[in-house]
Amino acid sequence: MGAVGRLVLQRLLQSLPVIIGITFYVFVMLEFSPVDARYAGLGLYASDEAREQLAEEFGLNDPVLIRYGRYLGDLASGDFGLSVYGDRPVLAILGEGIGISLSVAGISLFLATLIAFVLGVSSAYFAGSWWDSSIRAVTLGVLSMPIFWLALLLILTFSLANPIGFTWFPAGSWVPFGEDKIGWLRSITLPSLSIALPVGGFLTRVVRSSVLDELEKDYVRTARGIGLRERVIVRKNVLRNALVAPLTVLGLQAGYILGGVVLVERVFNLRGLGWKMIDSATTGDFNIVTGIAMVGALMFVLSNLAADVAFLIFKPSARENS
Repeated sequence: MGAVGRLVLQRLLQSLPVIIGITFYVFVMLEFSPVDARYAGLGLYASDEAREQLAEEFGLNDPVLIRYGRYLGDLASGDFGLSVYGDRPVLAILGEGIGISLSVAGISLFLATLIAFVLGVSSAYFAGSWWDSSIRAVTLGVLSMPIFWLALLLILTFSLANPIGFTWFPAGSWVPFGEDKIGWLRSITLPSLSIALPVGGFLTRVVRSSVLDELEKDYVRTARGIGLRERVIVRKNVLRNALVAPLTVLGLQAGYILGGVVLVERVFNLRGLGWKMIDSATTGDFNIVTGIAMVGALMFVLSNLAADVAFLIFKPSARENS
C-alpha cells in the first residue's frame, strides 16, 4: 500500500471516533432542549395516553446513554431511525435534501477555488500595482460581510425590482437539475455566490501570500537568469509549490462552507439538509437533527481527507516522509 493509501486508511480510522463524538455531543445537547418530542409529534392537545405511547415507541423514557447506545446499534445496521412526524424513515428524509445541500456546497467550493486562483495569482504577480491594491481591498470588504447579509444584498440586487425591471435570478426557489438545467443554474447561483465570495476572498489572500513568497525564492531568480520564459517558471514551478498551503486551508474551510449552507438555505428557502435541521430542531424531531449532524461530520472529514490527498500529490517530499 502506497503513502496515499495509508493516509486514506489512517484518516478514515481516525474519523470514526470524531463522528461518534459529534453524534454523542448532539444527542446530549438535544436532551437539554426545551422542546419535548412528545408534544412536537402529537401537538399540544393530545392525550397523556397518546404521549406515553409515543414515548414508549421511540424509547424516550429510557436514560440518555441507553438511547444513545441503541441509536449506535441501529446506525451500524444502516437504520437512522424514524421521524416523530408520520413515522417516516430519517434516511428517506435526508435523501430528499442532500442533493440540494451538496449542489450548493459543491458549486460554492468550485467558485471559491476559481476566484482564489485567478485573483490570488494575478494579485501576487502584479504585487504593488493598482490591481493588487484593488483585489486586497475588495477581498477585505467581502470578508467583513456575514453570509446571511451578503445573501440579502444579492437578493436585493439581482432578484427584486431593479432599475431595468429584469429579474436575473429567483429569490427563493429550487429547480432540480433533471427538470431544467438552466433553471437549476439560475436557482443555485445566488446561494452559491453567498458562500463562495467570502470563502474565495479569504483564499485569495492565502494564495497571494503563498505565490508572492514563492516568487521571491532563489530558484525563481536562477530560472529567470538562465533565460527560462516567465510562463514556464510560473506554471511548472511556482504554482506547483505555492498551491500546497492553500490546499490545506481549503480543507479547513469545509466547515465554514457547511455552516454557510445552513444559512443560505434558510435565506433562500431551499429545502436542503440545513433547512431540515433547523426545522427539526425547533419542532423536536431529534432523530433528523442527529442524522444530519452525522452526515455533516462525514462530509467535513471527507473534505479534509481530499485536501490531505491533494497535498501529497502536489508535494512528493511529504509523500516520502509519510
